[in-house]
Amino acid sequence: MRGAGAEMLLDPGSPIRRYYEELGKNLLSVGEGVKSIVVTSPEPGAGCTSVCVGLGAALASMGHRVAVVDCNLANPQLHRMLGEPNFVGLTSGLRGNKSLEHYGHELAPGILVVPTGPVPSDPALLETGRFVEVVRGLEAGRDAVILDAPVAASVLRSSSLSRSFDGVLLVVHASRTSKSTARATTDDLLDAGINLLGVVLNGSSEGVR
Repeated sequence: MRGAGAEMLLDPGSPIRRYYEELGKNLLSVGEGVKSIVVTSPEPGAGCTSVCVGLGAALASMGHRVAVVDCNLANPQLHRMLGEPNFVGLTSGLRGNKSLEHYGHELAPGILVVPTGPVPSDPALLETGRFVEVVRGLEAGRDAVILDAPVAASVLRSSSLSRSFDGVLLVVHASRTSKSTARATTDDLLDAGINLLGVVLNGSSEGVR
């Protein structure tokens, strides 16, 4: 059963929808626009999956075709948030010869969700050229592909996640992420030459900022 949090993120009348719409407009207006967005955080529990779903739903409601892909093989959350099984998904696409469209489903008009699928014992599966290839395949038919990624330390260690896509969106939590941790993680990403698209403050009483 889909949780209340997911229902709120998908509800066009939700009071937090406008924050995600503003975020989406800002991201799509960067330079010539971005299509592939890696969403990460300094630590687990900052709400990356919520931001991915909320942003995807907002963009879809604005007429964009969006895909949200869970590539956090160490701690997959997308299927849990949506109250769905995780029988097929990203790893199925990496091992097969069909597009990721085949292993996801339309959560709402315009928004495709692709869970991790069966989690491998070796998360290095993401470091293959096949991972970048299947995401690029999604980009061809979507206006934006949002990647629900592992924590920032893992993104920094991954050449695929840190170098192969248009940019990284950092999610920090208002009550769980200390200012020093947020600052240090931001500095680490910038020092590594990663295209940091912005920082999202999640868990604020004023909504996502």
